[in-house]
Amino acid sequence: MQVFQGLTAVQNIHPLFVHFPIALVLVTLLFEVIWWFAGKEQFRQFATYLLYLAAVSAIASVVTGYWASEGLGHDAPGHEFVHEHRDVMFWMTGFLVATSIAVIFIEPLRTGKLRKLLILPLLIISGLLIDGADKGGFLVYEHGMGVNKKMDQHDADHSELPEEKSDKPEKSDSDSHIHSDGKEHKH
Repeated sequence: MQVFQGLTAVQNIHPLFVHFPIALVLVTLLFEVIWWFAGKEQFRQFATYLLYLAAVSAIASVVTGYWASEGLGHDAPGHEFVHEHRDVMFWMTGFLVATSIAVIFIEPLRTGKLRKLLILPLLIISGLLIDGADKGGFLVYEHGMGVNKKMDQHDADHSELPEEKSDKPEKSDSDSHIHSDGKEHKH
């Protein structure tokens, strides 16, 4: 049995990173809102650390996304949407990193009276993130970017013309067959 079969099948490492900034940005916003209403210092501190982690993970996602896009040709399906996704995520990451740097270096924004203003950039960042993630999801689910197309081959191996199907007996659940790659499975 091969260990980490899913990991060995990835075309690029971008999908391994993209979910971290999505989760971290939205959870940062959540804890910032909780801090607003609860007023408990630990929520503000936790939101601050999440903000920093979100920025680092977004940078990693941008870098791996750039590497992934380098392997695409200009005639790849959905190529024009790659640019839209990239541009939105560049803006999101830029705002996120700038906000993180501001929180690090501007004390009143980190712990003082200006902290409540942080909700505005977090809302903008979250909006950009959701838009960019939607564009990324569209690339994956509509155009198959970053995923193996083995299912298409599997479907082609199992396609039968209607006249061929009528000449063959019904298959039972115990029927199995072997594909050209030597792997056997049941339908």
